[in-house]
Amino acid sequence: MSNNEGEAIAETAAFDGRHPVDTSPLLRTGAIETTNTAVSEEPQSSLRAGITWPCLASAAIICISPLQYGYHIAELNTPKNIIISCNKNAVYRSSLPLCLPMGDAMYSVCTSIFAIGGLLGSLSAGWMAERWGRRGALVYNNVSYVLGPLLMAFAVSPVMLAAGRFVSGFGSGASVVIAPLYLSEIAPIKYRGTLNMLNQLSIVAGILMTLVIGMLANSGPYWRISVGFGLVLACLYLLLFTFAVESPRYLWSHNMCAEARIVLRTLRHTSNVEDEVAGWPVPSISSSSGYRPPNQVASSEAGTTEGRSLSQQERGLLGAGAQDGTPKPGSTDCVDGLMADNTSSPKVTVLNIFRFAQYRKAWVLVLFLHFGQQLSGINTVFYYSSSVLEKMFSSHVSSILTMTIGVLNVVATAFGMLFVDRFGRRPLLFSSMIGMIISVTLLGVSLARGYDIMAAVSLYLVVASFAPGYGPVPFLLGTEFFDVLAAGAGGSWALAANWIGTFIVAVSFLPVENLIGEWVFAIFVGALLLCEVVFYIYIPETKGRPIEEIAKKLA
Repeated sequence: MSNNEGEAIAETAAFDGRHPVDTSPLLRTGAIETTNTAVSEEPQSSLRAGITWPCLASAAIICISPLQYGYHIAELNTPKNIIISCNKNAVYRSSLPLCLPMGDAMYSVCTSIFAIGGLLGSLSAGWMAERWGRRGALVYNNVSYVLGPLLMAFAVSPVMLAAGRFVSGFGSGASVVIAPLYLSEIAPIKYRGTLNMLNQLSIVAGILMTLVIGMLANSGPYWRISVGFGLVLACLYLLLFTFAVESPRYLWSHNMCAEARIVLRTLRHTSNVEDEVAGWPVPSISSSSGYRPPNQVASSEAGTTEGRSLSQQERGLLGAGAQDGTPKPGSTDCVDGLMADNTSSPKVTVLNIFRFAQYRKAWVLVLFLHFGQQLSGINTVFYYSSSVLEKMFSSHVSSILTMTIGVLNVVATAFGMLFVDRFGRRPLLFSSMIGMIISVTLLGVSLARGYDIMAAVSLYLVVASFAPGYGPVPFLLGTEFFDVLAAGAGGSWALAANWIGTFIVAVSFLPVENLIGEWVFAIFVGALLLCEVVFYIYIPETKGRPIEEIAKKLA
């Protein structure tokens, strides 16, 4: 394909006046030619496609957002001492204070306010994803990742540090709703689990990055570099996001069906996408999200092709909506021979999703999945890791060993990616939970009995059990249980439950531990057992099944 032809095809991905439908360079380099020969040879159906380079590139770019979440969630753990107390012997020349003296209570506020921002970001993410698109929402959300690190790096008071944490928390909460949703929507059905788990892999990689940078910058004023490094990741995303395509399922649901076909053909590297889109719901002409119908696009917008005829190749790429020779960006001719329903479907939002009977079961299950994930006690394991290791080793060695736990977290998550689409979600989830039941029990017993070596081994076992299954699978299932109309609202509730569970466990753990000692781990084991029984009864296997089929089964 010539450059001119590729550019002409990309031009059909016009602006709808508020949202850039798609201007990714991948559409120019990855579009599939549709010739008479290709038609006669019946190109491979997109339902049998694998993960192509355009698909992987888009996923990798979008995953910079959850990577930032992973980085920010743990950024205050290592530099605590040099932030709250100044080293009087340090040579320091700057208008910024060397440290920010504060008590443990205020430092806890700086740490925990991140979760409040995350909760608000999660609840807002569904609206953002529908208002600006999946990719567009993450671009706007990146403003939080710019402002947050700037506030923290240039903080002159504890209040300013806390404000930066809150802003970064908001961005993080939105990221972990929108990113997994995007990944599931661009992924081929056969590898949806693998691609979606890039979200969790990015999160744990961000946590490991924090540990490494925190250890290297753990002296003098260098804590400002540690808390400000997120700005580098935010700028990287701003440089690369244009290379990621918009979700074709999102475009389709907003009456931009010709553009959806173009993007889908690029992602699947085949011109035969009709079998795949045939299962997608036919959108209504009157979009319920507040968008103008795309056929009202002003001709002055960049990328508009209205008023000229399409080449044979472009008509093939655009599909049935362009067969008369006139381009129709946003055509409602979404299914051959059928026009979109003229009526507007009720809008599904965070405030009303539980009122729709067809989504109620899925809504309850994702709440249980994410809230139960936090009741497993995984965060308390990381809380205990430093104190357990410091009993046996020096502080320097224990810091290195804590970092190896982060490495194990990344490796085990990658291990899960190899099996999620081979064996399915249920086997991976249940085996992970069984491993956690055993390892959390061992951790509680070893701490109660004073078996330090056994406790250290148990820490590694808990992480190795959690990372490949109970860590990423709730994020994956949360994107598979809802059709495109409720995906944003369902994802918002799922992560809101996760944040609430995190907050409850963080606030109650120490008081309960002071009351009943190491028996607190029995509560985590009991929660794991209860959740496993509920999940075994109610959660279906979703491997290799279209999202609409899964949603109908749960309706």
